[in-house]
Amino acid sequence: MMVALRDDDACYFTSPESLERVYAGIWEYVPVCLAVVPFAIGYRRPGIPEAHWSDGQAFGLERNPALVERLKTLVRENRVTIALHGYTHQDFPNGFEFQAAPDSARRVHEGRKYLQRLLESAISIFVPPHNALSRAGLEAVRRERLNLLGSFLSFHPRSRRWEWRTAHNWWLVARYRARTGRSKADAMVFPHVLRYGRHAEFGCHGLVPGIRFEQLTRGFDEARRAGGHFCLATHHWEVDAELQDLLRRFLDYAAQYPDVEFAAAEALFRT
Repeated sequence: MMVALRDDDACYFTSPESLERVYAGIWEYVPVCLAVVPFAIGYRRPGIPEAHWSDGQAFGLERNPALVERLKTLVRENRVTIALHGYTHQDFPNGFEFQAAPDSARRVHEGRKYLQRLLESAISIFVPPHNALSRAGLEAVRRERLNLLGSFLSFHPRSRRWEWRTAHNWWLVARYRARTGRSKADAMVFPHVLRYGRHAEFGCHGLVPGIRFEQLTRGFDEARRAGGHFCLATHHWEVDAELQDLLRRFLDYAAQYPDVEFAAAEALFRT
């Protein structure tokens, strides 16, 4: 069983110290998949100066050279891997970036190309901002042959391009839901990779304020019983001392099992 860790929102506004604060002592044995924003436009959240919450100005990652150099070092040390997290992470009047942007295909292609060149790292994973993805956004990711990491999609065939795997994967999820006694309204993270013609998808459990240790271990235990894998997703900017302690407790819990391997998120898609 593989256990992976994903962190979102590294961008121009991120200091190297904010990542070190959360992951020093962790990424030495658990590679962190950093979902990075190439050209961040500010929005309301801690870590972004209020003056940029609504000014619409885009900041390329290269304008933060300290962060760029630190990320390149961490990649070389196999402590982090890089995923593409949108293009600007901006919010539109009618939805989040990859629900509403009119040029999703360009954003995926150019964002990936930019980060690969700047950080000297191959990118094979896409994480939609706010975990929100329209059918058009999904098509842009599929065309770029990027894998999706997150819990945000409808698996119903009407929500995506038709191919024989569409119906097959919907059936796999429905069968798992029935086997675990869940209705369509019940929360669920499918613990196996779903493969489509040009990409694959895997769901994550959230390490967010208010989550309890028992919720994380219950999800882990369920995935382990099913012969699946587990990915934990968080945001470094909202990890306080309580959440950091919870993260460490969970990793210790998972480490007690000899069949568990802490792996880079990219490895999930190679199984």
